[in-house]
Amino acid sequence: MADRPLKYRRLRAILKTYGILEDAKRGKGSERMFVGIVEGRIIRLPTKCHNEGDDKPVGVIKSIRRHFKLTEEDGVRDEEFYNRA
Repeated sequence: MADRPLKYRRLRAILKTYGILEDAKRGKGSERMFVGIVEGRIIRLPTKCHNEGDDKPVGVIKSIRRHFKLTEEDGVRDEEFYNRA
């Protein structure tokens, strides 16, 4: 299984199961900030969200998974990631 687009609200729910939360106090305008701890460091990653129902493209999903170490190379299978929430 390869990466695929996800609705923003679904992506947020999946990330929450990994302890990565949306920081409502950060980000400007349509920018939202995901915050999580990876290898003992706080990682912040901004992403655009104009609407909770918008699809996040594959490139954005791959970037988020890389930043938070949720890729196959890091031991998180695609099926496990997409079926998490």
